Amino acid sequence: MEKYETEILVAGGGLAGVCAAISAAREGRKVTLIQNRGVLGGNSSSEIRVWVCGATKHGVNRYARETGIMGELFLENQFRNPQGNVYHWDLLLLEKVKKEQNIQLLLNTEVVSVDMKSDGEIQSVTTRTQGAERESQFFANYFIDCTGDGLVGASAGAHFHIGREAANQYNETLAPKEEDGELLGSTLLFYTKDVGEKVKFIAPPFAKKITDTSIIKNRTLNPADKGCAYWWVEWGGELDTIKDNEAIRDELLAVVYGIWDHIKNSGEYQADSLDLEWVGTLPGKRESRRFIGDYVLTQQDIENQTAFEDRIGFGGWSIDLHPATGMYTESAGAVHVVADGIYHLPYRMLYSKNIKNLFFAGRNVSASHVAFGTIRVMATCAILGEAAGTAAAFAIDKNCTPREIYQLHLAEYQQRLLKNDASVIGLANEESKDKVKTAKLSATSTLRELNTSSATMHARRLDQGVGVLFPYVGQESIEILVEANQFTQMEVVVYSTGRKENYIPQKKISSQTIQIDSGERQYKRVMLPKIENQNVFIIIRENSQLSVFMSDTVIPGVLSFIHDPIGELSQPELHNYARKSPILEWTNQKINRQNLVFKTESKTIYQPEKIQNGFVRPFGDPNIWVSSLESSQEEILTFSWEAPVTLTEVAITFNDDVNEDLVNLHHHRTNFDVIPEIIKDYEIWLSIDGKDVLVEKVRNNRVRHRVHQFSKQSADKLVVKLLETNGSRFKSLYEVRAY
Repeated sequence: MEKYETEILVAGGGLAGVCAAISAAREGRKVTLIQNRGVLGGNSSSEIRVWVCGATKHGVNRYARETGIMGELFLENQFRNPQGNVYHWDLLLLEKVKKEQNIQLLLNTEVVSVDMKSDGEIQSVTTRTQGAERESQFFANYFIDCTGDGLVGASAGAHFHIGREAANQYNETLAPKEEDGELLGSTLLFYTKDVGEKVKFIAPPFAKKITDTSIIKNRTLNPADKGCAYWWVEWGGELDTIKDNEAIRDELLAVVYGIWDHIKNSGEYQADSLDLEWVGTLPGKRESRRFIGDYVLTQQDIENQTAFEDRIGFGGWSIDLHPATGMYTESAGAVHVVADGIYHLPYRMLYSKNIKNLFFAGRNVSASHVAFGTIRVMATCAILGEAAGTAAAFAIDKNCTPREIYQLHLAEYQQRLLKNDASVIGLANEESKDKVKTAKLSATSTLRELNTSSATMHARRLDQGVGVLFPYVGQESIEILVEANQFTQMEVVVYSTGRKENYIPQKKISSQTIQIDSGERQYKRVMLPKIENQNVFIIIRENSQLSVFMSDTVIPGVLSFIHDPIGELSQPELHNYARKSPILEWTNQKINRQNLVFKTESKTIYQPEKIQNGFVRPFGDPNIWVSSLESSQEEILTFSWEAPVTLTEVAITFNDDVNEDLVNLHHHRTNFDVIPEIIKDYEIWLSIDGKDVLVEKVRNNRVRHRVHQFSKQSADKLVVKLLETNGSRFKSLYEVRAY
């Protein structure tokens, strides 16, 4: 048996494991990543092909797309793979891991045993590599279990739970009265294609006759559907999803071929030229073991959006619970509870309560069955992986246990996450070493007015209510462009949005009725109440005699909406929402990158000092510097100090419009391969002894977060020249750091 030593061992190569390994490696630690399949990506890989969903909930949540490593993957996949080819996604993940020199990657390698020390620590894991007749033993300081099923932790004796907890255990209204062993089931997906000629299908003898099952009565079959549209082909929740995996696979495969047989051969569908392109053979598991950490996330934490002191990430998918009977259920395929926006995730759910050197990430983290219903989606699993990987590296730096990070080093660990642009909301950069904190800052231009008019604006009749959200900083009024074909009235209601991470009409502040004369384009003034600075959500009520105008002018912090409830609310056979929110009623994505035409002062919203405020995404405020809207020339940001400072590194966080919903296999498409607001070309200059020196010249940038390192320099001025965007009319930045 071969023996190896590493600092951090990550077991499991799904998105949680990939992000854990990359984050730890980037912290300079030696990492071994073990994956029991031949590809990375877990449920998102070409073997299973589930969309990578996350906090955006397909655009339901605003400004909710993940950043950090998961954000990198989204943006790069958008550029390389606009068609959503799953093999390109496989390749991107493999490339990202192989690029990190500190990662030793072992594919087709399964953990077969775990060796313990006498004091409750894991000493090593033994692995077997399929097809190579090779056994290896890996010794490590810390172990991160990202296997989904929790193989390493369970073998080590880590406390875990399987099944549904009783309602009184965590006081959860969605939990059953009595504890039971029911789980979310597993799914097999399939893809079809139109080959342009008649294709026959002969069903295998083991295919289910769908007309003999409840499926045909309770689910809708559509020959145009494929892939994740068949998420409801789910089964196994009444079994052991680990030990009974093969039986679950066989049942799912029989149903998939039965569905296809019915579509092809029943005569009820126009499917003559459709052919099977791919059928999964590896079930996509939803649930199995969930470990017990120092904190167990619960239903109330999601609904109340608990602002944990140890927050290390966020989620936003609904609590999405499926019946254990899966596709054979007579009721809705999913019961949902949705919060009013994103919710926070605590660090204490990422390490074992009883194994001293065990972290975990992905779908096996410390959460109740109910809370698990939302954190199980892969982009959320990925950010938990990044947080766990960073924590393991940090624990080596501090020579401490995972628990001691929380007890002794929490703030410093969180600052490490923020420096890496991890997906944390509501915490600010407070690093004293960041020289930008003490710099005097100026910009060549700043946006002074919110004005969304454009040459291509068009009228929209108010057959539905419309809304607009923007930052209120003491403006007296807002002027809205309207037109009417007869005398009418415009009913306007002003709401506050509540929590800083929420973008809903939460509390009514004022209302007014405005007289509108017959006539074309006319601005009408809406008075704003005097309130504390915050986002406001203004609703214009439905009135078919009145039209507003929409334009393609995009301004950070400004979002427009139509009153158009999401489609899931009209699909009771699939979706039952036990808790609703205005986020389900007011849709932004259907008019994405369009805005209600209005104008008002912007005052202090976008001043250069926002670069220094420590936030790198919207949180109550856009937290971003924005140039004038028509910025055809270069924009220059100048950071100056009274006395020279020593610099070796400059980090820049660009505006990648985290409201834009991206999915790896393209549940939908955008009109661009690169987010337009990202700065494409830029330069970094230093003033050294009165001489301007170019230290970095970047062309064709398409990423959000860039770190530039150079030889030590003593400078009294840092200049960032923004030359060109990837299509935006304005230039913008969240943050510049200098060390």
